[in-house]
Amino acid sequence: YTCSEHSAKAVVSTQSTGILSKEDAEAKPAGKGQEEPNENPHLDPPNRPATSFLWFTSPWKSLRYIIWNNYKWYIIGGLIVLLIIAMIGLFIYSAPGALSQKLIQQI
Repeated sequence: YTCSEHSAKAVVSTQSTGILSKEDAEAKPAGKGQEEPNENPHLDPPNRPATSFLWFTSPWKSLRYIIWNNYKWYIIGGLIVLLIIAMIGLFIYSAPGALSQKLIQQI
C-alpha cells in the first residue's frame, strides 16, 4: 500500500500465500527449469479474430483486411487501365520518331 500526502491517488495490492504439503509441492513444481507457467491453472490460447490488431502497429495488415478485401477489383481494374494508358502514351510518344526514320530510310 502506497499513499502520498500530496496525491489523492492510492495503489492497493493484494497478495495471498499458502503452505503446501510436500506431496502437493512435488506434484506442482515451480521455479527455474520447471514446466511452462501456463500449467496451473491451464489457460487456453486466446481466440482472436484475424482482424484483431492495432492499425498503427501494422499498417500493411490494415491495408490487407480493410482496403484490399473491399476494393480488390477496383484496384486491379485501375492498375490495368493505368497500364493500358501508359502503353498508349508510349506509342504516341515514340510513333513520330519511328515514322520519320521509316520515311528517311525509304528516300
